[in-house]
Amino acid sequence: MNAITPYPYDASARSGEKPDMWVQEAIFGHRFIEEQKPYMLVLEVLSVCGSVLRRDEDLFSHGSVDESESEAIATSIAKRGPLRYLLFEDTALEQLKTQESLTDDEKLEELISELNRGYRARTKQDNAFNYLGHKFQGRFSGLVQAVEIIRSMEIDTVSSRRWTSRFLAPRGHSALFSDVGLSMSADRRFFGRGGELMYLMLSRSKNAPKAAKLIKEQFFSNVDPIGQLLSELDSGVQELTADAPLGYLPLVSHEAYDRLANDWIAILGLPTLPPAQKFEPLFRLSAFNLVRYFMERASEVSEARDEEGQPVVEPIVLDVSGGKLSDLRQRSIGQLRRVRETIDEAVEDYIKNKLLEEPKWVRAIAHEDLDVKFNLAVDAIEQTFKTKILSKEKLSRRSPEACLSFFVKKATSRSRNNISTLIEPLGKNSGFITARPGSGTWFDASDEFLEALVVGNTGIEAITIDAFLARLYEKYRIVIGPNEASHAFVKRAFDPSSFEENIRTLERRLIGLGYVRRLSDDCAFVSNPYAS
Repeated sequence: MNAITPYPYDASARSGEKPDMWVQEAIFGHRFIEEQKPYMLVLEVLSVCGSVLRRDEDLFSHGSVDESESEAIATSIAKRGPLRYLLFEDTALEQLKTQESLTDDEKLEELISELNRGYRARTKQDNAFNYLGHKFQGRFSGLVQAVEIIRSMEIDTVSSRRWTSRFLAPRGHSALFSDVGLSMSADRRFFGRGGELMYLMLSRSKNAPKAAKLIKEQFFSNVDPIGQLLSELDSGVQELTADAPLGYLPLVSHEAYDRLANDWIAILGLPTLPPAQKFEPLFRLSAFNLVRYFMERASEVSEARDEEGQPVVEPIVLDVSGGKLSDLRQRSIGQLRRVRETIDEAVEDYIKNKLLEEPKWVRAIAHEDLDVKFNLAVDAIEQTFKTKILSKEKLSRRSPEACLSFFVKKATSRSRNNISTLIEPLGKNSGFITARPGSGTWFDASDEFLEALVVGNTGIEAITIDAFLARLYEKYRIVIGPNEASHAFVKRAFDPSSFEENIRTLERRLIGLGYVRRLSDDCAFVSNPYAS
């Protein structure tokens, strides 16, 4: 058996950590939230990595995991309050750098005083910035330059998040990988544990050791000049949040874990792509891999099977025309809708199948007394799925089947942490889903996502565009051209001309991006300039 069965929360757990039911969490993991953008998923992976490395432990080496228990991993977050304040909240630096009447020493002294005053007002901590006097003595202009360089590395600069929830592109041990609250405690407002589950996926993958080596080399290098500059601005004081266990990932092994790890290895191993430029294709493909994982888990849990008895995993019809091919766009809209429906169906099937194993439910169905039937049904549902929703609703007496219908509706229409509604924001923020008023929402590739597909799925040797498309279909079930459509839609009619035009559009776009070249025999080849 592949499933890890224990419920990870005991009676002493804080209420904010416990979900209101254990259904989607049992299928997909606990937990993924809409507020966690794709780049935050990768930052959270790196936050866990940083915590592990601070303990002088090896990444992804946490002992065996089996059906009885998950890995015993507890992690902490480096608060780095002074660094966050200096970069994202302070205004004194900008004012002082224009004060020509002051010397550099006077400016530095005044800045430290203002920083200490402002930081103390927010955290009650005294003299937090005195270290700058030792590190930048007589070099106020050097401090200004360092701060400006590091501020230019901020991710998602258009957001209006609080100063403790702003982040830098990952470079070195002092990077800001994690979200903290204004009290400098661990906060789950934006980091909902999705990155923790991705860490567990990488850890349980077949290529975990190779991924670990590359992650350490690319993101935790001691010779990265930006990382060294960031360390200069950091106080060096190791203030950490309390240790906390990671989230729950339900399976010991899965093909999706290996696919995710292989994509990380492919991108991080590109020899001529600078580390700073690897972050973007990494988070885009990571988010896409999560969506594939959700789709595959839903198909495994659902009762839908093909003629050979295998789970039916929906293909992803990827429009690269920007919605200009209406027939293909409509098919992609339908496929995205079908993906959501498959997830809801999986949730319903999971609930029904679990209840069939519960003696109380069996007794509820068989009992003749209406009150007893109702009470047994409520107890069976609430005990099986760790919930109190039916009791809180104070339901009037109804049949077990009506109780089941009520609970299924609650489980599939959750306003938070609902996988079927999470797919759209993940895709939009990663560049593989778009939405337009009057046109709908569908799988549509941005230039950045196309680049991620190329750098993550091509090597030193150039390959024909047909071979590239076949590789994407075999690996991700992405359908772009007619050959892949014929495999995906064996029993469904489709217009091959729209898929042929989709390929031509893809070729034109990849030529513009510098990833396709044509040879004298008029054959198009996809090449990865960063692979050699």
